[in-house]
Amino acid sequence: MKTMYRTTWVFSLGTLLLVWALTSSSAAQTPPPAQTPPPAQTAVTNTPPGVAAAPLKVTLGEATRGVVFYTAAINSDGSIATCFECNPVETKRLAVGIYQVNFFVDVEAINGWSRWVQPDTLTTGTTNAYCTTADRAGVPTAIWVQCQAPGGPGSMGQSAPVDTSFFLFVAR
Repeated sequence: MKTMYRTTWVFSLGTLLLVWALTSSSAAQTPPPAQTPPPAQTAVTNTPPGVAAAPLKVTLGEATRGVVFYTAAINSDGSIATCFECNPVETKRLAVGIYQVNFFVDVEAINGWSRWVQPDTLTTGTTNAYCTTADRAGVPTAIWVQCQAPGGPGSMGQSAPVDTSFFLFVAR
């Protein structure tokens, strides 16, 4: 009877070692799954086609303290409702929802200028638009303003350019 227990025990241990050996060797021979590289980041810009995108990391040349130096109130057709230190000749609507607001000095972000834009009716009521700013490519004294109308819940890429009036503030 003792021989039977020993045989069963040795057989069980042998089976266990065989299973372990086969599992280890097949895992060692299986190449690791191919790793896919992360998707490339693309800079989103408001510059015209053919102009190089700005780098994703920027170091400003000057400190931004939040003191407003220049302002503009722009009508939806690109005309000036009022402005402080803007260049009326070079301030205009470029296309639907796209404006260029020009000042007499270099107002590029890299030089420490911060800009914020607020869609506004410039009178009573509300407007259903949002706007963003960027440096105007090739015109260091101008700010590119692009306005969009939301396309519904979540927009899902359904927003569209829209003409709207707005306030623009330039600070450093």
